[in-house]
Amino acid sequence: MKTKTASTILDYIRKNGKARPDELVRFLGISHVALHRQLRGLMEKGLLVKQGSAPRVYYDFPLETRTAEKSISVHTVISQTKRRLIDLDYLSVSPKGELREGYDGFTSWVRDIGEEERLEALIDEYICMRKEADQYIKKGRIDATEKIEKTFDHCYLDRLFYQDFYSLPKFGKTKLGALMLYANQSQQRALVKRIIVETKKTVGTIIREFNIQAVAYIPPTVPRAIQFQKEFAHGLLLTIPEISLRKLRQGEVIVPQKTLSRLEERIINAQSTIVVERNTLRFRNILLIDDAAGSGATMNETAKKLKEEKLVKNVIGFAIVGSYKGFDIIREV
Repeated sequence: MKTKTASTILDYIRKNGKARPDELVRFLGISHVALHRQLRGLMEKGLLVKQGSAPRVYYDFPLETRTAEKSISVHTVISQTKRRLIDLDYLSVSPKGELREGYDGFTSWVRDIGEEERLEALIDEYICMRKEADQYIKKGRIDATEKIEKTFDHCYLDRLFYQDFYSLPKFGKTKLGALMLYANQSQQRALVKRIIVETKKTVGTIIREFNIQAVAYIPPTVPRAIQFQKEFAHGLLLTIPEISLRKLRQGEVIVPQKTLSRLEERIINAQSTIVVERNTLRFRNILLIDDAAGSGATMNETAKKLKEEKLVKNVIGFAIVGSYKGFDIIREV
């Protein structure tokens, strides 16, 4: 999330064009050190670029952002309330791998799809869709228990929560969904840290509310130099015991769950590849964490194995992001 100072810098450059550091220092009334801290953060997020060399240095929007803004009618007036909602919730990734956040990121996406004339209508649609999804968020989390109970004949998860949905109809991945995808694919610790900031409070609340005594993490399918779950666990700094889970490679080819379209195939995959390490400790309530939940097959089968091993009585599942599919059915019941 951008700070108030960062947003003021962006607004100034948007209105006045590229700016020199001395100019921004005078306008903001802050020190050069504080200014450069803000500029560095904005450049790391791809929101600003540095032009020229000392002593003639300027800061401006990336070319594609300027192009996007110029292509949108100057007569389009977006309320500050709507801008703030977009700034808070929106994030996408450009084809070049740049994080495009907030209102500037949204207008870049509008340009990419060639819908500049419908900017205001798309903003209204996005805000409406986000509010539709947000109605399921209670206590900072989404309760997907009813959904997973309707999915499986035998549900071994006692509760299942998401931090947010992975994607929304028409608008694609949510902010957390995009961070989750690219944290895994690009193996960037900085993105994992952002996800930890978004989720740590929720995890702590669940641990206290359900008297969680131990935690287990769904192991990754694809081996990577930087494994998301390991980095996520390290960043959470939980002080409760961890039950170790392993992912076995059964065949000649590694088959990620997301590549399987049928529920039965996902269940078979989870049954044959997840192994619970031998453990002499027993717990009443544990928290089972996964990065993303589609059908929920992996988490449900893992909960089954934990209970069959008599390691635990209750399994509370938590996925950083989960599928939006099916929640409209829950609402109508």
